[in-house]
Amino acid sequence: MPSPLAPSLPADAAMRRVSAIARRMQWLTLCGIAMTLAGMIALWFWLSDAALEQHLRRFLEIRAAEYRVLVSMPYRLAGFVITAGAASVLVGGLMEARKLFAAFAHGMVFTLETALRLRRVALMVTAFSAVVPLTKTLLGLALVSGDGPGPYMLVIVNFGDFALGLLGGLLLAIAWAMVEAARIARENEGFV
Repeated sequence: MPSPLAPSLPADAAMRRVSAIARRMQWLTLCGIAMTLAGMIALWFWLSDAALEQHLRRFLEIRAAEYRVLVSMPYRLAGFVITAGAASVLVGGLMEARKLFAAFAHGMVFTLETALRLRRVALMVTAFSAVVPLTKTLLGLALVSGDGPGPYMLVIVNFGDFALGLLGGLLLAIAWAMVEAARIARENEGFV
């Protein structure tokens, strides 16, 4: 079996590989959308109070027992509304990625349409890296109360958020280069 990085694959074999991977990724993005939507409902309306509080303590990085996490129904609704923003960015990005993979599966790899779709995915990834810390901050403000030992850190940014922002920026730069390359190729077609 040839190495996946082998540069000497025939063009039709390479396109078959791209198409096969893209079809699998279409299913994975669809699964991601379904899991995000089902997970939102399960998290806020199906978990017991104790399980939800434990999950929120981990997510918000609350270690002090003096801080209470409020999980009664009005707070669950508030949490659902707050996290719906991040979930909608995630679902929007996954839907755009699914369309991108559909184009790849049909052999449309270096086109203006796919470059624009990649740019939208990159923007969604970058936006998600900013929305997650904002979501954590809003959840902390809305759902945490108590007299803890000192001030509570409201803005919760970790390395994963930063790395996701860098990945989004990288994808954005690649997408912008692809858009310009596709436009130049289209202009050059007119000269032939």
